[in-house]
Amino acid sequence: MAPISADDVVSYLEENPGFFIEHPESLRQSGLLTQVSTSAKVLNLRDKLFDRLKGEREDLIRLLDETIDIVRQNEQIEKDFIAIEQLLFEQEPSLVSLTDIAKQIESRFGIEYAGFLLLEPIDGIPVIAAKSDESFRIRPLGKIEEEIVPMDGGVVLNGKLEGGGGPLFPDTISRSIQSTAIVSLEIHEKKIGFLILGSEDPERYHEGMATHLLRRLAMRLALGISIFQRFNNGKTVPTSL
Repeated sequence: MAPISADDVVSYLEENPGFFIEHPESLRQSGLLTQVSTSAKVLNLRDKLFDRLKGEREDLIRLLDETIDIVRQNEQIEKDFIAIEQLLFEQEPSLVSLTDIAKQIESRFGIEYAGFLLLEPIDGIPVIAAKSDESFRIRPLGKIEEEIVPMDGGVVLNGKLEGGGGPLFPDTISRSIQSTAIVSLEIHEKKIGFLILGSEDPERYHEGMATHLLRRLAMRLALGISIFQRFNNGKTVPTSL
């Protein structure tokens, strides 16, 4: 086998600048970054290596920034969940508190609509006045809606809607909705209703996206609504002796 010349080594390294990225100790031993050289091949190799190192550094910084953003987003999501749970369990259950929770979901998650479709009969929930703020967000599940929601449970996501959100949403906002999430509300295998979320962003909700956060939110909401129903069922009208 013929001996490998210095030019052969330089040529190989020119074609494979990643060698020194994978073997940094060899880069230090070579003296390539520190020794003065007049060889055009060596200078060319050095320039390629510097460009490669710069690119690797920029990629690393970009990845670090993305990781930091994800961590911050997760921290904010956790804060949002805590705030919603406080509304659920620290306020006296009422139609007003349920409406406030829906508004908080809209505000904290940056969507245009959040509301509840509840199964009939709605045990423990008093009659909701027509055209009230509560009636906009807390509605009974009708026959038309039953054909759309996942009656078997789970989460249904739809994106890039061209015709709006349909009958699951109040008429005044339905046309502007371009993506939806329909999440079953259940507790102890008893179905309570559905959480309905709508966004004007056509890609906010779509098939294939992770649903664990929506399921977690639904679980807590179902518990809160169940407490609300029991709270109202337990109320009695005082009688005089």
